[in-house]
Amino acid sequence: MSIKIGKFGFVNNLLPYYGLEQKGVRVIEASPKKLVEMFEKREIDFAPVPSFYYIKNKDKLRSYEFCIASKERVLSVVVVSNGKMLDDDNGRIAVTNQTVTSLNLLKIVLREYEMRNRVVLVNESKASELLKHGTHALVIGDEAIKARMAYRVVMDLGEEWHELTGYPMVFGISMSLKEKDMNEVNKAVMESVEWGEKNVDVVVTEAAKKLGMPVEFLHEYFKSLTYRLGAKEKRGLELYEEKCYEYGLL
Repeated sequence: MSIKIGKFGFVNNLLPYYGLEQKGVRVIEASPKKLVEMFEKREIDFAPVPSFYYIKNKDKLRSYEFCIASKERVLSVVVVSNGKMLDDDNGRIAVTNQTVTSLNLLKIVLREYEMRNRVVLVNESKASELLKHGTHALVIGDEAIKARMAYRVVMDLGEEWHELTGYPMVFGISMSLKEKDMNEVNKAVMESVEWGEKNVDVVVTEAAKKLGMPVEFLHEYFKSLTYRLGAKEKRGLELYEEKCYEYGLL
């Protein structure tokens, strides 16, 4: 049986997997929420999953070096509005139900700053639809990149986390079932990460075609991310888990 590899269906996963896919390796693309569902059904053997899911289930999971984390700003996990700042009216923040990690990160940030905005989950992903349900909207992934071009960004959650803790925010971490050793797959993905970093112009060109975004912004975007779970990223993940427990999210 061949190993099934998954990836987030966002442009942030274009760089780490581009080299691997150019070699003909098939990678299954899906939303973070869908990847978790596929993993639960044993339809995927190795993939990044939302950090919150990993923390909740780490007793049965094995983690690897490949991750998706922001160094400081993340640019693609943002709260936007039609003009109002978050503290203008304590208004509602509509959040896509496609996220759990970012949803709980938002709750942590609001609690840390003693902000009273009410968070409401909505079965939408586009900012224009989310903003029908609140004065602000939390958008993630490619929809967040598009939204920041059309709306006022009032909070970048990667930036807020870094200001609060001094550490990176790990949004996704690669894993397999504990009984499965996917170290060779992780090694192949990390080699693809290195290729992507050395050939970032190629990746940016592909991303620009996919999103129709300026290449200058995409260069900045990929520079804001890290795909290696190093000591700082591990500490950032530990702090996220601690805050989730502190505020009753776990």
